[in-house]
Amino acid sequence: MVNVVAFVYLCLICFASEVQNTHAVYNPCNNYQGLSEDNRAAGYNTLTTKSDKSSYCKKEWYRFTGDAGDKIASIDTTGKCLQSPSCGAKYPGFLRTSHPEGLAPGDHVQGTLCFAKGKNCCYKRATITMMKCQGFWIYELPCPSVNRARYCGNKVRETKPECNVKKLLYGLNKKNAAKSCKDMKQKQKNAESGIYWIDPDGKNPTQAYCDQETDGGGWTLVYSYTFTNFRSFRSSSNAITPRPSWTTYGDIPVSTKAPVSETDYNAMDFNQWKNLGKEFMIKSNINHWIACKEGTGSLVDFRAGSLQCRNIKNVASKCHGFFPDQLIFHTAGNPGGLSVGPDLVRSQSNVRLKEYYYFDGNTRTNWPTHDPCGTNGLNQLTNVANPHGNIYIRE
Repeated sequence: MVNVVAFVYLCLICFASEVQNTHAVYNPCNNYQGLSEDNRAAGYNTLTTKSDKSSYCKKEWYRFTGDAGDKIASIDTTGKCLQSPSCGAKYPGFLRTSHPEGLAPGDHVQGTLCFAKGKNCCYKRATITMMKCQGFWIYELPCPSVNRARYCGNKVRETKPECNVKKLLYGLNKKNAAKSCKDMKQKQKNAESGIYWIDPDGKNPTQAYCDQETDGGGWTLVYSYTFTNFRSFRSSSNAITPRPSWTTYGDIPVSTKAPVSETDYNAMDFNQWKNLGKEFMIKSNINHWIACKEGTGSLVDFRAGSLQCRNIKNVASKCHGFFPDQLIFHTAGNPGGLSVGPDLVRSQSNVRLKEYYYFDGNTRTNWPTHDPCGTNGLNQLTNVANPHGNIYIRE
């Protein structure tokens, strides 16, 4: 009798042990599949053709690990709804709420998961079960109802800002020369006035001064000049100096070196001016500042005709707001029928001579008018220290 009781007792022990072992085998916290692909991370932003509709249609337990993250993505992952191509999906899936707090290991709750489509955060919904394990979460995930939907992990890639050397050094060295000061301004919105490297024709990088403030900026300095006899301004011995390499007659030395300041008296090779743009600006400390767009006339093409000018700053004490409207070339009596320089006139003036800016590059004839009234008069400022002027070009 004792042997029978002992036998039954042993059987009960074995059965209980088997039940315990069976429970251990099916404990979801010990039996799950891992999801660790880097393209499953919420921060993976390259669209793929992957779909969990075909891969995860058996309702099983899953744990997010490795490059995918340590949880399923939730609204907390990025602070907003996920959007394609998060986790490489056309329809990225994420918890619409935060993970619940206060659960003990083994506790589980249900939650609503959204699959987003464009700006529609919850294009499709799914109910999932979440279980808190010792130090991690697992999820019972149903088959998505739409193809190319994926369950996203919560890993967001830490993206280090790319050190774009070309962008960082744009216009700051010969290798990364900008096309023009306007190009520089467009690429670097906060660019300040100063010396930059430019390459107008794509072949000959050079340093030039950029005015990035006046009239919106983007101006390339092509010419800085002074006067040969400022004190006797109306004397034929007074001319602008140096002379650009435009096709003119004169005895003033020609410069083809780009000026790097408004008092560096040089002139960029005239053949390059047209590569910088069509609009020009003239600044002077004895006459008004003007900006002109071409009409039938063009300074960079050295063609007489109308201009669309405007006054951008009054400098002289007279004729505020006045500006020229035509470009002409005086050639009479000069060798080869050449002019001594471009002449900007104000056609509305009620006098015979209407010069506003006259770039006379010859000390034997005429004089370099800088008349804000456009009357070929001596209305410029006088007694000015370091009298000078500048021409800028802009696209």
